[in-house]
Amino acid sequence: MQLQQDLHLHTHCSCDSACAQIDAIVKGCQAAGIKHFGISDHLHTKFNMPDIEIARKEFLEYGPVPGFHFGIEVSCATQWECEKIAKRDYASCFTCEVNGKKFQTMTPIDGIMYGGPANGPLMVDLTQEDIDRLGIEYVIGGVHKPNYTEQTIPTMIDDYFNQHCYLVKHELVDVLAHPWDGLGFWSGYNIVTHDPADYRVDAFEKIPQEYWDELAHLLLTHNKLAELNFGTICSRRFEGKIARYTIEKLAEWRDKGVKFTYGSDLHGAKYPLDGEVTIYDAMKCLTEYGFTEADFALPPRLK
Repeated sequence: MQLQQDLHLHTHCSCDSACAQIDAIVKGCQAAGIKHFGISDHLHTKFNMPDIEIARKEFLEYGPVPGFHFGIEVSCATQWECEKIAKRDYASCFTCEVNGKKFQTMTPIDGIMYGGPANGPLMVDLTQEDIDRLGIEYVIGGVHKPNYTEQTIPTMIDDYFNQHCYLVKHELVDVLAHPWDGLGFWSGYNIVTHDPADYRVDAFEKIPQEYWDELAHLLLTHNKLAELNFGTICSRRFEGKIARYTIEKLAEWRDKGVKFTYGSDLHGAKYPLDGEVTIYDAMKCLTEYGFTEADFALPPRLK
C-alpha cells in the first residue's frame, strides 16, 4: 500500500526535541509521495502557545503548498495544572520525590508533571477561538502523562483509559494520537531513572480487552479517527513486542469499522526516507497486517 497522508509532523517550534525546518518537511513528504501532510506541534498547556504562534507564522511565510496543512497536537491536561500555569503559579512544582527518587525539571514546558491532585478534572487547553485565530485545520489529541496517579500498572491503565475516553469525546479533537503509547514508560519509573529495566513491557498485555472495545465504540459513536503512529507500529524496542501487540489491537479496531490517520510523529531534522527505519517500513508493516488505503480518512476540515 502507498500512504497518502502524514498528519503528525513536528517542527523545530515544537516544545520537545523536534528540530525539522518546514522546507525539509515539505520536500521529504513530497519525495515520499504523500498527498496530505501537516505540522502538528505540541500544545500541552497555554504555556506552549507562543511556540504554536511562531509555527503558524513560519507556515504562512513558507507559502501555500498543495496538500500542506496546519494542525496541532494537544495533550489531555488537568484543570489544576492549566489554572496554575495561567496564573504562573508553578515555581514550587518542579522538585519532588517519586518513590524516594528525586525528580526535577525547570519549566512547565510539558505541563506540571507531579504534585497535582490525583484523578482531578481533565481539560484540553485549547479553545475554538484559538483554532479560528491560528487557522488550525485539525486537532490530534494524545495522552502524554498520567493524571497524578500512582505509577503502577493497574492505576496507569485506568488513568490512560480515562484520558483516552475524554479525548475521543472532546468536541475539538479529531484524532486520537498513538493509543496507549508511553504506558510502559509511565507504569515504571523510567522517567526518573532512564533505566530500560524500569520500562514495564508487560503493562500492554494487561490492558483489559473491554477497554480496547469501549474505545473502538467511542471512536465510532463520536465519528473520530485513531492514529497509526510510526513510532509505535515500527518500534524495535524490546524486539518489537510492543509494536506487534499494538498493531494487532488496532487491526481489531479496523475490523470493527474504525478509520485511521497515519502519523510519522517526526522529531528529527529530515523526513524518514532512509535510515534504520523508514516510511517504507511503515507501509510494509501496515500491508502485512491487512491495512489498505481504504482504512484511512482525513479529518473533516481536510476533506
